Formats: sequence, C-alpha cells, structure tokens
Amino acid sequence: MRRRLLVMAPLLAAGLALGFTARAADYPSKPIKLIIPYKPGGGSDVIMRAAAMHLEAFLGEKMPVVNVDGAGGAVGWTQAAKAKPDGYTVTQLTNAMIVREATKSANVSIRDFAPVANIGLVALTVTAKGDGPYKTLKDLYEASKARPGEVGLAMGVGTPAQFVAAQVEKVFSTDLKLVNAGGGADKMAAVLGGHVDALIEPVSGVVAQHESGLLRILAVLSDKRLAFLPDVPTAKEQGFDLMAGLFYGFGAPKGTPQKDIDTLAAAIEKLGGNAEYQAQLKKIKFDWHFLAATEFGKLIDAEHKTTMELGKELGF
Repeated sequence: MRRRLLVMAPLLAAGLALGFTARAADYPSKPIKLIIPYKPGGGSDVIMRAAAMHLEAFLGEKMPVVNVDGAGGAVGWTQAAKAKPDGYTVTQLTNAMIVREATKSANVSIRDFAPVANIGLVALTVTAKGDGPYKTLKDLYEASKARPGEVGLAMGVGTPAQFVAAQVEKVFSTDLKLVNAGGGADKMAAVLGGHVDALIEPVSGVVAQHESGLLRILAVLSDKRLAFLPDVPTAKEQGFDLMAGLFYGFGAPKGTPQKDIDTLAAAIEKLGGNAEYQAQLKKIKFDWHFLAATEFGKLIDAEHKTTMELGKELGF
C-alpha cells in the first residue's frame, strides 16, 4: 500500500500541475463581468463601457457591463470587492474611491482590490467665467490675497474636487471660500451665475465651454500643457506647485490569481493600438495612459498616501 501511494503521489502532483496549467491557458473561459459603480451615461460609464466592448475581441469572451450606482460609487465597489476572486469580476478603480475612504463615507477601500491596469489620466482644472475678471490663475490668487475668505471656489464635499480645492487654498497660502456646490453642472451654474468665482472640474467637463468662451480654464493641473489645449498654461508654469488628476483603471477583487490579472492587463494594453477606441477617447478629451499592474499599484499607493493625509488635515 505504501509503495502504491508513493507511486501515485508524483502522478497526482503532475495531474494537479497540468490542471493548473490548463486553468491558466484556458482563461478566460466564460464572460468577465465589469461592475461600473455609477449610473449609465456618465463619463466613467462611457469610457469603461467602450473599453469592455473592445476588450471582448482580445479576450475572446464577452465582458458584460453592470452599473451599480449608489453612495458615490461605494455600493458598486462593495459588491465588486465581495465577488469571488476568480478573474471573472472586475471593476473601475479611480481616485473617488480613495476620497470615499479618506472621508470615512464608505466601508470599502481601494486596498480591497488588486490593480489590473490603468488606462488613462484626466487633468483637473481651475476654471472661471469666460467674460469674468480672471484671465489667469495668478489673477485668482491676487484677488484671494486682496479679499481673504471672499473669493469662492466651487467644489463638492466628499469628492476629489474638495481635496483639490483644499490644495489650491494651501498653495495660495490664504483663505478661500470653499463652496459645496455639488456636481459638475451645479458648479458651472454657480460660476456662470456669478455666485462663485471659480470651480474645480476635470478638463473633459469644461473644455467645450472653454472653447465656446462660456468658461475660461485658468490652469490645467497637469505636468505639461495638454495637446488639445495648447494655449492653456499649467499651474506650475504660473508659479503654483499644483498637480492633480483622476486616474481610470481596472481592478479585481483581492486574491484574484496573478496569471489572470496578467492576461487581463495584456488585453487592456492592446486597446492602445485600437484605432476605434482611441478615436472615442480623443473625442471626449480622455488621455490614454496605460500602466500595467505593478506600476498602477505604485500610482495608487502614492495617491492613497497623499489623499489620506489631506483627509486628516480636513478633519475627516
């Protein structure tokens, strides 16, 4: 009996190894669900839904999209975090998740996910009324020095815009009137109505109004000027050490096999050469910026550290 067991052991081990190899080689063998933690039609939905559609060709399997809106993304992220970590559920990872954690408004953390790949970065902006008194970020700064606590900056409490507004105030070294105006449309209405001096908003949300003259982007908070807005200077060019943007990427429940993550990341990287998808991104002013799992994880770690520290300073 002992001899038989000794003979069977290597065969069993070989069988398990073959089974694991087959599992890796066969992945994916069924549809991969993408949970988008926002309602259909928004910026995240457009970007991620289009990515899912084109990824199907590279993965050889469907990638159905499930929108799970609620609590600023927390409901969808919680559902995704609790999914079986078998490579068949992914979700969108973005800065908003870290902000929700920093403001203690969610029971889910970005640490509950394994980074898969980043697909893009969207610069944030400081934007004012097109025909208003502010032509540059320096104009806004000088007004805030002349009228401490009176110059209004529209943002939304519990959103990345609140944290960026706090950074602007910190760099200006003066008191600003930080106004909780809500979402993008509400912030723009407040500025256009003359109730607030400027707003914090992703460039994709204000570029059309800037080009029409309705709004004026005073500065993009990126490391260099944007190709589609070559005449708009960065904050750094104007003497202010301000950089802020939103990352958009894919994540999987923590514990998902690394081989599956690598397979997904390789497929996502191919989107960079997909002319149709890149044309879609260009149309909505979304900058493609691919990072594989390791580098994406480093980006998340750096953003997590900065945001959590700022959250404490804001009293959360």
